[in-house]
This record gives sequence, structure tokens and C-alpha cells, in this order.
Amino acid sequence: MPAGLEVKNSPTGAGRGVFATRAFKKGEEIERCPMLVADEDRGDDLESGAEGYVFGWGDGRTALALGYGSLYNHRYDPNATTTETGDELVITATRKIAVGDEIYINYMGTAQTGVWFDVL
Repeated sequence: MPAGLEVKNSPTGAGRGVFATRAFKKGEEIERCPMLVADEDRGDDLESGAEGYVFGWGDGRTALALGYGSLYNHRYDPNATTTETGDELVITATRKIAVGDEIYINYMGTAQTGVWFDVL
């Protein structure tokens, strides 16, 4: 389990989410998530059993973030951001995050070109 994080049900009704068990400062790295990336012709294989947790990774590829990477919920005004660094997705705080806060990212800020659900 990544230090300072836990997964529990989101009070927003968005299913499970990632929550802080310690405070994070603005600009602090929250998590580095290794990525499993499938080529365009193998995306269905990766999605099998992980439907709803995979997303586009550019050039028609499909990705699954390990660690808690695929469990962060979306918000247009997030408290964290993502950076793609080759084979990792780095989650970084964009403002102070207190103990107990849910950590949100903006899915439109990733390689994903659309989402399959109603966004908050």
C-alpha cells in the first residue's frame, strides 16, 4: 500500500476512491503508479476483468495504472494532477490535502480522450 493512502467508498457515490491518511503539501508527490500498457490490438485483453479501470494511453493503446492509480476519482476541480513519465503515472498534490480528504484527479488531464461515465 502506498504510504499515506487508503482506499474506501467515496461519499460522492462514485464507488471506491483514494483518501489521504496523512497530510500532503502542494506540489508533493502522492504516488508513482507503474503502468501496464497494451497495444491497440490487445486493449480488450487488458480490459477483460478490469473494465472501468483502464483508459486510453495515446496512439490507440490501453493502460491500467497499478498501485492506486486506477482508483482515483475524477473532478473538474481536482486536488491532484497526473504526469505521464514513460511507463509511470505520477500523482502530485495541486493544493494542500488534509488527512481524510479524498484525492481527485481530472481525467481530461491524462492521455484519456473521453470518459464513459457522468463526471462530477
